[in-house]
Amino acid sequence: MDKLDRELEAAEKDRKDVDVQQSNDSKKSEYVYRRQIVWFNTIGFLVLHLGAVYGLYLFLTSSMVLTMLWTLLVAGASAFSVTMGAHRLYTHRTFKCNDWVKALLVFGQTVAGQNCLYVWIRDHRQHHKYSDTVADPHNASRGFFFSHIGWLMVRKHPEVIAKGKNIDMTDIEMDPYAMFQKKYYKILFTILAMLMPMVVPFVLWGETLWNGFFVCFLFRLMAVLNLTWLVNSAAHLYGNKPFTNDIMPVENVYVSMFGLGEGWHNYHHSFPWDYRAAEFGQYFNLTTMVIDFFEEMGWVWDKKYATPAMVRSRVTKRGDGTHCKYSRPQSKENGEQSEPVPEDDSYEELFWLEERSAVTAERAAEAQKG
Repeated sequence: MDKLDRELEAAEKDRKDVDVQQSNDSKKSEYVYRRQIVWFNTIGFLVLHLGAVYGLYLFLTSSMVLTMLWTLLVAGASAFSVTMGAHRLYTHRTFKCNDWVKALLVFGQTVAGQNCLYVWIRDHRQHHKYSDTVADPHNASRGFFFSHIGWLMVRKHPEVIAKGKNIDMTDIEMDPYAMFQKKYYKILFTILAMLMPMVVPFVLWGETLWNGFFVCFLFRLMAVLNLTWLVNSAAHLYGNKPFTNDIMPVENVYVSMFGLGEGWHNYHHSFPWDYRAAEFGQYFNLTTMVIDFFEEMGWVWDKKYATPAMVRSRVTKRGDGTHCKYSRPQSKENGEQSEPVPEDDSYEELFWLEERSAVTAERAAEAQKG
């Protein structure tokens, strides 16, 4: 019996030693990973941001008015191409469109300079599949700086590399526009993202190439990049979670305001296939308004969206209780349950889909009368 006890104690000691060794190996591996800084990228981003700050100074002090308007136009168009094209059309397949719209969005996404569509889509699909885990390229659980830009300054976590190989990209590999851009991206970036924005003001209204480079290229490029990165960082850390409380993405009104409607992120991660990336009736969603306009023109169709019933089901089952209508009954200070939020028929009237359906029906009736 003593021999058996000694063997059990020895086995237990061996198991603990193995656990300690594995824990140390894990910590050592994590420590090495976190310190694997890619200095070329780090110094490169520092230089680009310093140039962008100088570009902002020139934008405010010496740029011609037409140059300022041109910079804002290029920045806005390229940003819409990312939110509407790379994100909602290509990554999540939330709607369909004709070829010229698709080509225009690929063109604009190239101007935005956020890597080729193939890489952008792969990273974002992986982000949704492994959100805020070690397999997420910009894991927000590692903090604001890492999820904002730091993930581009270090070696990828081994899990990011391993899981990234399993992301289904067959639909993109069959798309001629995306694959053409992938094949010639460096040339296209040089021409469309760098030369075109700075040469147009020089040729058409006599702006200096110096201002064209620092204002129309660097300042514009880094401004759009940082607004896009805020969706990965701020929209995962600062806000409420009315739709799904057990994930990190949140609803952030400020990111939505400057990110063309991409900051309603708790909703987006709850219903990633919804073309609106937000609940109907949410403000600061310019991308959705553009998609709706394109639908009215007949250029976009087959939009996917969550119904109010689906939203209510998710909110009442998994939300944090902060939804403006469907929030769960909250406890009062004395422990009693407060009254549930009453039904409000006017709330449904905010939904743009219902408004648009009513307008469409009205137009159809008028056409029949005519």
